[in-house]
Amino acid sequence: MTAASSGIQQKRISEKELRDRLRKRMLGIWSIVIIGILSLFLFAPQVGSLFGYFSKYRNDPGYVPTPKPIPPVFIDAPKAINKESVTLTGRALPGSFIKIFVNGPEKGSTTAGNDGIFTFSDINLNVGTNTIFAKSYDDKGNESESSEFLIINYDKDAPKITIEKPKDGDTVKNLDKRIEIEGKIDEKATITINEKTAIQKSDLSFSYFMSASEGDVEIKIEVVDIAGNKSTKELKVKYLKGQ
Repeated sequence: MTAASSGIQQKRISEKELRDRLRKRMLGIWSIVIIGILSLFLFAPQVGSLFGYFSKYRNDPGYVPTPKPIPPVFIDAPKAINKESVTLTGRALPGSFIKIFVNGPEKGSTTAGNDGIFTFSDINLNVGTNTIFAKSYDDKGNESESSEFLIINYDKDAPKITIEKPKDGDTVKNLDKRIEIEGKIDEKATITINEKTAIQKSDLSFSYFMSASEGDVEIKIEVVDIAGNKSTKELKVKYLKGQ
């Protein structure tokens, strides 16, 4: 039986109405998607907990990363020495294992005591500049970052003294009752003249006025560099009061 014969006439849907219905359905689908994404961002911890509750691994212990050990710290390390070996002391976590590295390779190991103090004895150095650092290790073998780098100079040569004036045997004559001593050292050093301190300038030279009485005057110049090497020089001059 046809619709025409039954007297029932079907209503035709226009193209415009069809597009409107499709647009509404798509708008509804996109609204659901957007709400779902926003819900994941806003309620992520709760959603994660919900899935975790139903997970078969919910009772397994979580992975907890092990923190790195604290780097060791050196105490009162010298900047220069005049011996081929050095003893270094430092502080780290009590009981931690410490390794020391000199100019690259590992040169020794020790364990920090209950007070956190560690000591490396008789660490051999190269002549000249040496770069030293240490690392800590825990009982699981985890390694710390490097300690602060030490720069230690092994200097076995005594400083050289050059006296410009006066020369040995000179006669100094003035009304000041003073003798001016000028010279230069080939490196940074502490200078004493007849047990009085003379100041070294930035160009490594020095100038010092020494009180004097008429007659023979002995001048003793003593120089000690940063590494502890010492040099001395002695002069004998005559001082006369007058023009």
